[in-house]
Amino acid sequence: MVKQQTFQFADGGSIPTSPLKLRIKECQFSSIRHIFEEFHYKGGHIGGGITLCLGAYYRFVYLAGVVIGKPRHEGKYSGTGECVEIRRMACVDDLPKNSESWLLAKTIWWLKNHTHVVRVISYSDQSVGHTGTIYKAANFKLIGETSLSKHVFWKGKRYHPRSLTIERPYSYEMRKGIETGDTTIETGEPKLIFEYMIKRKTTLPVSKLAETFRAESGFAGGSPRPDENLPRDTENRQGNLFKGRP
Repeated sequence: MVKQQTFQFADGGSIPTSPLKLRIKECQFSSIRHIFEEFHYKGGHIGGGITLCLGAYYRFVYLAGVVIGKPRHEGKYSGTGECVEIRRMACVDDLPKNSESWLLAKTIWWLKNHTHVVRVISYSDQSVGHTGTIYKAANFKLIGETSLSKHVFWKGKRYHPRSLTIERPYSYEMRKGIETGDTTIETGEPKLIFEYMIKRKTTLPVSKLAETFRAESGFAGGSPRPDENLPRDTENRQGNLFKGRP
């Protein structure tokens, strides 16, 4: 049986045959939420703050996304310069081999060139079979593991325990579910903690992009989002815009 592709393009085109054909840009969470809803085991709800979102697109369609925010247990990483956590990362299943590795590399490239972040933290959830293969291949360092993880299940979806404590409409319903039995909490395996230290030969000048990232409201508070619509440039012009970049 021939596998049906998840995404179809109006002109009959298909998913790119190489991740090198993808382009990445800052975007709004709403632009890439559908990717997490369908292709990430935690779905599209994120129980915490979002500092930055990056989307990878092809022919003006987002096919992969990354969510970056403040690290959990922020005080643990104080004194090491600005630190962020890769909160969520996912690609549509139809993308070619090594697309996730490309996306991770481009995320580090973006942070290196457009921010003053020096430390990137990410977690691999052993409860769902993740062992950090992609991080090891990208020269992330395994620095430890968490205590036994907790998973909240509600309406057929998995949530992080912080979803029970934040002030959002779905969180109120979830808390009520504890009393009715509709919400359950299960204990899983510890998560592996990976770290990447960004090294720069010189101190970067604060570019306009970095100034946006480090908004007056504070780095952790997030920056104003650009228009979520993809640039309406021709493909040739897009190629010129990215020419010469790693």
